Amino acid sequence: MLLGVWAVGSIVLFLLGMRDLFTFGDAAPAHSARGGAFLLGCAFLLVAAPLAATVIGALGGQTIYAGVCAVLALGGLVLGGLLAVKGLQETGAITKPAAVVPTQTTSHCVEFSGGDTRCPGG
Repeated sequence: MLLGVWAVGSIVLFLLGMRDLFTFGDAAPAHSARGGAFLLGCAFLLVAAPLAATVIGALGGQTIYAGVCAVLALGGLVLGGLLAVKGLQETGAITKPAAVVPTQTTSHCVEFSGGDTRCPGG
C-alpha cells in the first residue's frame, strides 16, 4: 500500500510541478513557486515513503521486503535530490545560477580610411 502511494503520488506531483513550470518560447512560467512546491513534495515523497516501508519491513521481520524498499529509497534519494534543487530554485529558497554571457575572445583589426594601418602583419 505504501509503495503504491509512493509510485502514484510521486508521478502525480511531478506532473503537476511540470505543468506549472512548462513554458512556450521566452515566456516566464505563470506559477513557478507553486510548481517548485510540487517538485519539493515529490522529492520528499520519493525518499520518505520507501524509507518508511523499509522501517516497517525491518520491524516486521520481512528482510527481502526491507531490502527492496531500501534500494528504492536510495534511488528516490538520487532523483529527489535533483528535483529538490530545481524546486528550491523555483520557490526562491536558493538562487538560480546567472546566465553565461559569451565574451568576445578574438580581436580583429579594422582599417580606417585616410590613414596608415596599425594592424599587425600589414
